[in-house]
Amino acid sequence: MMLLFVAAVLLAAAVMLWRWSRPWKMRWKIPARIGTALLALLSPLALLLFGVRGLMCGRYDFLPVQSPNESWVASVSEEDCGATDSFHSSVEIWRHGWYSLFVPSERIHRTVFSISHDPRRIELEWKGTNQLLIRYPNDSNDPEEFLCRPRWADVQIQCVSYTPDYDKAVGPMPPVKKWWY
Repeated sequence: MMLLFVAAVLLAAAVMLWRWSRPWKMRWKIPARIGTALLALLSPLALLLFGVRGLMCGRYDFLPVQSPNESWVASVSEEDCGATDSFHSSVEIWRHGWYSLFVPSERIHRTVFSISHDPRRIELEWKGTNQLLIRYPNDSNDPEEFLCRPRWADVQIQCVSYTPDYDKAVGPMPPVKKWWY
């Protein structure tokens, strides 16, 4: 969605610069019009990137897990960009309630854990009202993609690895979400 927003802002800036530079003298108008043309050309590029990314990548959101007092919610998600791409699993945490939609800090930087492993093998458990336990397989493919924040807002996060049992079946993936629905 950020690319769509960037495309709209670039196009709006191009239109505003074009209209704002009308009464200017020619020596200032020409550079302003060149800048307008560049902004207008970058806008469809951002829109194209938004469309291509949305066509290629999907997102799987697993059922959220609420804290015992129902003030926090944690959920596992997977960003899938095709068969040649590895897993990109993450755990996000946010406040439960409608007010969290209007607080900018609640929507950004809420990823507290990420790993390149099957998201169906990540387990979430609330140990208390502000204590989240994340269990993950210890045979991750990419240590550079590993992230475990020890704290987010007033929630303590504990990441514990375990040896996975691959003979044990895992559940199905949830329905994929694309950018247009």
